[in-house]
Amino acid sequence: MNQQLEQLAGTMRQEIESIPQTMRQDAAIRQVLVCLLYQAVKEMGLIPLPGWKPPRSTRESIDLVGVDDSGELPEVKIAFAIDPLVELPKVRSLEWVDCADKVVVSFSQRQDKVSQSAFFLTKAHTHLNLYA
Repeated sequence: MNQQLEQLAGTMRQEIESIPQTMRQDAAIRQVLVCLLYQAVKEMGLIPLPGWKPPRSTRESIDLVGVDDSGELPEVKIAFAIDPLVELPKVRSLEWVDCADKVVVSFSQRQDKVSQSAFFLTKAHTHLNLYA
């Protein structure tokens, strides 16, 4: 999975770089990455669900989850939180999901800020820092 995520990180960096410099806004970049990951999750054979919120959760919604519905009950296989920096509310939202792959994508070029915000991550999270 890590090699696949590294390839995906390269693709995400290319997508960000393809956005005209004057139009690069955090919200726009975030949406571009959600769209890109949506397609990647679909190619994994999973059902992509953007903005999903676990039942009974009072936390923020999760940016994107990949669901396997081949079993008796649908099962979340991968979950993504996407922001310029690692955001604690998003990390806490990921904690509500029972899945092996919890990926936090950060896309800020300010590495000092990304490093400081990565304090919130645990071993349960995979940090995909696009500009590390």
